[in-house]
Amino acid sequence: MRLLIKYADKDLILLLKQGESKAFDELYYRYVPQLLKFSRIYILDKTESEEAVQEVLIKIWEGRMTLDGERNFKSYLFQSVKNYLFNRIRDKKKIYQLEGIKKEFEQQDSNALDSLCYQEFEKTAFGLIDLLPEVQKKVFTLSRMDGLSHKDISEKLNVSIRTVEHHVYLATKSLKAEM
Repeated sequence: MRLLIKYADKDLILLLKQGESKAFDELYYRYVPQLLKFSRIYILDKTESEEAVQEVLIKIWEGRMTLDGERNFKSYLFQSVKNYLFNRIRDKKKIYQLEGIKKEFEQQDSNALDSLCYQEFEKTAFGLIDLLPEVQKKVFTLSRMDGLSHKDISEKLNVSIRTVEHHVYLATKSLKAEM
């Protein structure tokens, strides 16, 4: 039963400052339904809006000794909820931005890892190419690295096209086996 229902907000604030929990209960029942509707304007999630209203009311209870009975309590209450919600929205925005940055860094890390793996692979491949017999190494390098056709290599090295094909085949087979 609401014993203090006929009291004005100013009177309830004075009782609240004296530690009267029934005054707080009356203010709670008087304004919570309106505050919940109000908070849903800013945050659509019902649970979050309820949490926001509860947090503000907890702060009011904790700071009850500093409340000004001459101020419009209803306005103060709604302004407090609004400020709390704006701060919460701002903080969430920072979190989302940080998550975006985190994903960006993860992507950069992934790119760096890919690059490092490629460099390691390239180093291994060049090391294996250096181990090939001299003719195979020369033919393979001209074919795969310099992009010359088998015909151009055969003319440059003064060997048959079939010999060039054979050396490229042997070099490729050897490299695949080693990799």
